[in-house]
Amino acid sequence: MHSPWYNSNGYEGETMRVQFERWLVDAKADLVLAGHVHAYERSRRVSNVAYDVVSGRATPARDLGVPVYVTIGDGGNIEGVADNFTRPQPAYSAFREASFGHATLEIANHDGAKVVADHVWLTNRYWMPTDDSN
Repeated sequence: MHSPWYNSNGYEGETMRVQFERWLVDAKADLVLAGHVHAYERSRRVSNVAYDVVSGRATPARDLGVPVYVTIGDGGNIEGVADNFTRPQPAYSAFREASFGHATLEIANHDGAKVVADHVWLTNRYWMPTDDSN
């Protein structure tokens, strides 16, 4: 998705989260990747699907049956890094860093073996054009 739902650098995806978080929880998603905020942050397994205006429960609750949310917007931009993190760090935030960088995602099978079936390195076509047509 584009705007992160759980990030402590501005809660920009809240309206979308309210509408669609239940879908990801029901589908048993393990990982949700987002960008938009130019920093890196990884959540704990939390959910706010129990949000209820009447009861006042509006705090993400830990739940081992829900996804981890990762904001990987730290690829950089002309505006600079987003370093307006709320302090203190919220309980739902496992790690956060205001820096430029990239992410590497490794997926292993059920017994932990890493079998490389596909590998690709993509670069920005304007700043670092490469022929990735193979």
